[in-house]
Amino acid sequence: MSSIAKKGKQTQESLDLDDSSQLEQEGDLDFVLKIHDGHLHDLEISSVANLLSALGQIVGVKQASFKTIKEGSTTIAVTVPKDCKAIAMANVVKDTALKRKQVSRIQKELGKYHLHDAEISYGNLKENEIYKPKEILYVVPELEIEETFTQEESLDGRLTRLQIGRDKSDHITIILNNGVEVPAQCSKKLLEELKPYFNTDTSLRFEGEATYLSKSNTYQLTLKKYIINKFYVIEDVSLEEWIDDFRAKGASNWSTHDDPIAEWLKERQD
Repeated sequence: MSSIAKKGKQTQESLDLDDSSQLEQEGDLDFVLKIHDGHLHDLEISSVANLLSALGQIVGVKQASFKTIKEGSTTIAVTVPKDCKAIAMANVVKDTALKRKQVSRIQKELGKYHLHDAEISYGNLKENEIYKPKEILYVVPELEIEETFTQEESLDGRLTRLQIGRDKSDHITIILNNGVEVPAQCSKKLLEELKPYFNTDTSLRFEGEATYLSKSNTYQLTLKKYIINKFYVIEDVSLEEWIDDFRAKGASNWSTHDDPIAEWLKERQD
């Protein structure tokens, strides 16, 4: 065989080897769950196992195999054969009951450690190299945490709807001045005093315990229930009467001003 032919054969073999290697690399597709604000050594073994299990079920390919679990920003990965790429990517992206269940598992595990920033991507995860995802397919939503707290508070409103309770308290509804309805409860003794005011236009001021619900994602407070300890009737006073009364109170000299409200607001701003 001539040296030219031999060289050509070697070159072709080299090209074939390179192509084979490139095809092999292209065939390896890694799906990665990365938790940016968490470190592996902070997680319990059971949490790591649950996260890996959830990722595997979201990818949803039987041929998928375990890839790695890495320290740093916690990185958990599985590898999928190239002929399963399309279905695996579709499973990660689409919204299904199965996926929501597994995402909920991930959120639950992250919530144990107060972690929030996690995502699922695909690419090629290599040893001793910084992982650069080809595409982030799904960002794990932050778990919404609900908390309740109770505080002493007075409410102004009217009474409507009565439901006799089976226990020592009865349940009623307060319509606040802004139209919002709040479920409330009171003792049977207090209910007897309140009965004349049901479904009337009489304004009442209630004093008692308010229970609020707060949600971490919205930072909004919702008044969930109210326990009435006592109440009294609010007299209907016109705005003009209220201003005259406001001017007359104390030695503030506000009565000398044409608009005492504006002066009061001015002082608050100062």
